[in-house]
Amino acid sequence: MDSNYIKKLAYSFDVDVCGIGGVDRFKDAPKGFHPLDIYSEAKSVISIGKHFSASLFDANTKAPYTFVKNKIFQMLDDISIKLAFYIESQGYKAIPIPSDEPYEYWDSENKHGRGILSLKHAAQACGIGCIGKNTLLINEKYGNRLYFGAVITNIELTADALARNLCTESCNICLKACPQSALDGITINQKRCRQVCATSTPGGGTIYSCYTCRKICPFSKV
Repeated sequence: MDSNYIKKLAYSFDVDVCGIGGVDRFKDAPKGFHPLDIYSEAKSVISIGKHFSASLFDANTKAPYTFVKNKIFQMLDDISIKLAFYIESQGYKAIPIPSDEPYEYWDSENKHGRGILSLKHAAQACGIGCIGKNTLLINEKYGNRLYFGAVITNIELTADALARNLCTESCNICLKACPQSALDGITINQKRCRQVCATSTPGGGTIYSCYTCRKICPFSKV
């Protein structure tokens, strides 16, 4: 089983982007959050993504964005599982990574959470795009309008070339626009971000109420 076949299979499951990277590309992952920390025999990571429509930014309510985001997470989880099942059926091992990861790591004081694998960093390591100053992954075709899933496998697959940097040094629009001043061009202050990024509705639901850093980015509507 080779990289091209894996990617062809992923696209047949209706992903918009798919990239592959070797575990050697994750050397900068925090301790405990490397693919090898999840599966000790891991050799490759398969990153998959689906995009959402730029039209959502034009809605006068955040409900459509929230609905689509939640739905895409479900779709990516289903695809990751299908891809993992197929790989296993061929005699290999495959571990699907949840798209909307429950935080096993949680710093309550700073409201800082980490999934078992950073999916945007995995997408970057698999050649799908680059991470911008707003900490979102930017892809040449879909801009920053992608959500991700991943599968870790013990197949040694050919890695895709890394993407070029698209976030220009002179652009700081997201840093200036963040209502919480939560961005510094390298990382995000989750405590500040979480104060406004999601709110509870009177009926008990949750709305993603702030995505200014995504919407204002020049790559939001490419």
